[in-house]
Amino acid sequence: MIDGKEYLSFRGDNINGLGPNERLPDPERLLSAYYHSATTLNHIRGLLTSGFASLHHPRDWSLSHVRSNSLRREFESIVEGISDGLDFSRTIGVDPANVTPYEKGGATGTLGEAEVYISHEGLMLDYEQALTRKLTIPSGVDLAPQSARATPERPKAFYNTSAHFLWIGDRTRQLTNAHVEYFRGIRNPIGIKVGPTMAGAELVRLLNIVNPDKELGRVTLITRYGASKIQDHLAGHIDNVQKSGHPVVWICDPMHGNTHTSTTGLKTRNFGTIISELTSCIRIHTESNSRLGGVSLEFTGELNSEGFSVTECVGGSMELAEGELGLRYQSFCDPRLNFEQSLDVAFLISNHFKKERQGKKHDGTDVLYSELSGHVPTL
Repeated sequence: MIDGKEYLSFRGDNINGLGPNERLPDPERLLSAYYHSATTLNHIRGLLTSGFASLHHPRDWSLSHVRSNSLRREFESIVEGISDGLDFSRTIGVDPANVTPYEKGGATGTLGEAEVYISHEGLMLDYEQALTRKLTIPSGVDLAPQSARATPERPKAFYNTSAHFLWIGDRTRQLTNAHVEYFRGIRNPIGIKVGPTMAGAELVRLLNIVNPDKELGRVTLITRYGASKIQDHLAGHIDNVQKSGHPVVWICDPMHGNTHTSTTGLKTRNFGTIISELTSCIRIHTESNSRLGGVSLEFTGELNSEGFSVTECVGGSMELAEGELGLRYQSFCDPRLNFEQSLDVAFLISNHFKKERQGKKHDGTDVLYSELSGHVPTL
């Protein structure tokens, strides 16, 4: 409702526009979305084959945004550790400096290039169905029992070709609804968002529907409770899944359960709260004899014409305050971590697993946790 007149809701650029006079759904937007997606993918592939993702020069990473001197020293220590490891690899010949780079005809390398896989929420079923194809199951894929028949040709299955990996949202996971039925029928690896309203028995029934053969690698569970609710729900969900015998990969989404409206009226997230849910998730998995397999983040490397990052989430090593959100707030939907804040998360996760590998526990001297999240969680 705007000035007493009723308008359709903004449902994203693929459907309609943000302006009040652009709210009528337009199917041409789906074609535009496909074109821009394909163009973006081609651009990314070009970047990745030109050394853009190379880890060979970590000392070139800028840490000028870090305001805390103690935190900057910790970051610099991590960077030096990476540099020393790379130098050692070159010295012993594991990563020889004279290898022909991929962009000049050489083979791909772990340190010089990166593979990119595409994922998104399978929300608009009309779009997803239009890009679904019946294709032969690749020879390197293990077949489920009912597909492993002695036939001269490998069987075919339906694949969604709009992405490698799709997930069902927390609001569209109803057991008898269309989204679950569609996901049940495609061969892609799929994800399921799991929030605080998901009952343990319901989660197991959903797994039985989309993965009745309990196929390895088929399902990833993406938890998004919120920092204040994860303690009440995650351990129970892990226990339910373990008892069901379903093999799943667990991913933590510390973004979507931690959104709030700032005092300036902008939708935002607090970096400290994001880190709180992430560290709690790691701890609970450890206590439950489980393993966190990944982290799902919303972030952007977008810069304005003057070279400054977006300002949509508060906190982090740049200590972004609520009053600064309006400086470069660009999102029409969810607030994203900027380049500097995403680097903070990467350093923090790296530091955690380094300490785990060394058998060390986090204590009051852990600068990264105390500086970035405002407290030192028990891990």
